[in-house]
Amino acid sequence: MKIDFSFQWQQFSDADDFLGETFRTRGFRFSGPKTDVVCHLINHKPKPSTSKAILYLHGYTDYFFQADLAKDMQSNGYGFYALDLQGYGRSIRSYSPPNDCESLDQYFNDLAIALDIMQQDGIEDVVILAHSTGGLIASRFLQECTSKSNRQRDKSNTQTHKSPKIIGLILNSPFLCLPFPPHKIKQMTGLISLLTRLFPFYKKQTYEDKLYAKTLHKKFGGEWDYRLDFKPSGGFYLSFKWLQEIIRNQDQLTKHAINLPTLLCHSQKSTYNATTVAEMSQGDGALDVDSMTLAAKSIYQNLTTHAIPHGFHDLYLSPLKARQDYLSAISNWLNALKQV
Repeated sequence: MKIDFSFQWQQFSDADDFLGETFRTRGFRFSGPKTDVVCHLINHKPKPSTSKAILYLHGYTDYFFQADLAKDMQSNGYGFYALDLQGYGRSIRSYSPPNDCESLDQYFNDLAIALDIMQQDGIEDVVILAHSTGGLIASRFLQECTSKSNRQRDKSNTQTHKSPKIIGLILNSPFLCLPFPPHKIKQMTGLISLLTRLFPFYKKQTYEDKLYAKTLHKKFGGEWDYRLDFKPSGGFYLSFKWLQEIIRNQDQLTKHAINLPTLLCHSQKSTYNATTVAEMSQGDGALDVDSMTLAAKSIYQNLTTHAIPHGFHDLYLSPLKARQDYLSAISNWLNALKQV
């Protein structure tokens, strides 16, 4: 799959990343829905022996911090890049609310820039690895890239963006549908869609530490020491406008199948209704895995699925055994992809 977008952007920074000297971060500025925005592309400096690379896309209230993931992917013969989307992580700016979203389409520019830069770096083949909302954004991006109308947009612009070939998609607990069981998903999606249309500008802020965050961060006894200013334990505010966009794009995904080799990894069970940290730690604390897998089977025509016992919502942040299961599934799938 080849991608060719046209729009204006500028690189404004290039430096070692705060994850350490083996990581490089480049910043890019371009026009957003309301004002200029920035995104950041992080890459692991050691180059693989091939021209293939992974492009990682984070989820909601998230950013890239999983440094060892880059080394894990490099052991499979892939370079590693990751995006902090506009309004997330390294790309948060004081003049704009964190995670602010007018349309999920706005993130397509971030992806186009990343792929353009990766090509300039000598990358020819890319596998996108996307978590949660990142999985929805990446899937819609790929869908749009194949549409005739998208290939013809912005012809009058002077800056043309090219990209490597996208050869596969890995989904880590993707946000393909709202977190309700299959027998309730249609009814509840309709109800929430109505509420978001009635109150599109309503915003809800949760100040309490979420149970899911308590399974992760060292502050609460978890394994991970990520930045709480980038990934707060209470989350950023939840906008009905954002939720409306989520529902709209989930619906759009059902319109046109994606015929790209795809690996879906998910927890063996859902625990989003848990009331204790111990219960939450047994599975996916954010989404319904049954509804997720049903949705995936209707969207991706070349799909492989792998269920992970005791996997968290972000499978890479799971306890060691589940994390190793997840990485093995990716490694086996990437090896099979070489044979295609």
